Amino acid sequence: MYKLLIVDDEWFAVEGVEQGVDWSSLEFSEIHKAYNTEQAKKVIASTQIDIIICDIEMPDGNGIELMEWVKEHFPAIEAIFLTCHADFKYAQRAVHLGSFEYLLKPVEFELLRQTAKNAIDKLVEDRRTKQLNEAYSQYFDLWEAKKPVLFERFWQDLFWQRIIPTKSHIEKAIESYMMPLSMNSRVLLIMISIEQWGKKLNSQDEEIMEYALRNAADEMILSKQAGQVIQDRNGVHFVLLYSDEAQKPDITYEQLKKSCKQYIEACSKYLFCNISCYIGEWVPLNTVWQSYNVLLQMEHNNVTMSKSVLFSKEQPNENEALQLPALFEWSELMELGKLEELDLLANDMFSQLRKEAKVTSETLGALYHSLLQTIYYVLHKRSISVQTIFTNGEALDQAMAVKSLDQLQEWTKRIFRMVTEYLVAVERGSTVVDKVKNYIADHMYDEISRDDLASCVHINSSYLSRLFKKEVGMSLTDFIVQERMKTARDLLIHSDELVSNIAKSFHYTNFSHFSKMFRKHYGMNPQDYRKQFYNVQPSRQK
Repeated sequence: MYKLLIVDDEWFAVEGVEQGVDWSSLEFSEIHKAYNTEQAKKVIASTQIDIIICDIEMPDGNGIELMEWVKEHFPAIEAIFLTCHADFKYAQRAVHLGSFEYLLKPVEFELLRQTAKNAIDKLVEDRRTKQLNEAYSQYFDLWEAKKPVLFERFWQDLFWQRIIPTKSHIEKAIESYMMPLSMNSRVLLIMISIEQWGKKLNSQDEEIMEYALRNAADEMILSKQAGQVIQDRNGVHFVLLYSDEAQKPDITYEQLKKSCKQYIEACSKYLFCNISCYIGEWVPLNTVWQSYNVLLQMEHNNVTMSKSVLFSKEQPNENEALQLPALFEWSELMELGKLEELDLLANDMFSQLRKEAKVTSETLGALYHSLLQTIYYVLHKRSISVQTIFTNGEALDQAMAVKSLDQLQEWTKRIFRMVTEYLVAVERGSTVVDKVKNYIADHMYDEISRDDLASCVHINSSYLSRLFKKEVGMSLTDFIVQERMKTARDLLIHSDELVSNIAKSFHYTNFSHFSKMFRKHYGMNPQDYRKQFYNVQPSRQK
């Protein structure tokens, strides 16, 4: 429904317009009248007017002046001007103000009705356009907020070859993720390896510190260069710099080395951690996954240099043909428990090797170590000792494994099956989660960190957090708080211990925080909860 305002200094003209058209048929629910511009302004200020029919010539301020005020304060209102004079200057000014129509008096009521209907149609269209623009703006803002996450997904898919590294597949992914890239783009990867935290952190603190690390990398390494700082699916942080193939990169390797050194020093001083930076080379999009794997391998092989800047182009390139990127795909399949896919990968790899004319004992030895490194990589991620699975060590005997290509293939399938089945058993069984729960129960009054829990079950702390949340439905931190609040509740009911002492026993030095957490779980503060069961002295409530 719409609201109409008729403005004319002659009352009979106002009445004529009101009575001459069946306004209800045009869905007008209210008809307002004004006899000068001041009255009209008061009506407009107090009522949401949709259409104004206004005389131009009025003694106390004309219609043009009124519409100038309307367009400044209420630009969505549509206006139809009426006048006795076909003055071009009036018409020109009316058009300039965006009036819907300019009609001569005496106006034909059917023409006025049709003009008003057209004005309503325009009003509806304008409002629809406005809604669409607002919706677009809302979705655009949402897209801008989610853009870094989507870009991160693109790189993770490219790293792990979920995007097949061909021109057509990459171009399709660029369009799908709306990446600011083209097939001519080149990318340089810098891997940030967190070697050691300077102080003990719980899971939440560690996440906050890693967020700070990425922000610092964005500011100090990426700076004003085109690119992004991301975290891969294994929690490793990368700085990616973009460049067009036709143009020389704006930054040199020497400048990157300097920036990385400053970043390492800043992280050590302000973020309490030792890190190293592994810098790749400028590569096209279809070989980014290779650069990614090279940097991971560099980190894996580095056991002597800490807080360093290392370049992939300076690394020895021995057995390059056997640095098979597929082995990283194998590690993913192992963690997912996909034995059939692993067997297919093994068959494909050894079939390819049989086609090679020069397969020597050195080749078999190098491949053996590459396969073994893949197993170590997966187990190391979860802090699982190799001896836990291979108790006597015979299964890892290199001399037996590399006697022939057939024996290496049989060894590969058998070893990878053993590790995968063990990981599946850990994943499926509640043993790990039960042990963690028991540890929490036994150390209820101790300060418990995520690393403590990970140590008790011999699993990587990040992996434990994901596993626990998947099995229990809440984070480790939330579960610990929940169990402590349960114990605090029992103490409130079954003991006369001071509430403040109960809070301190769980290492809550801030009593208001303890009270807030208790209220979150039980809907009231500890004192009120205790009053339900005991009529204790007021002094016991502190």
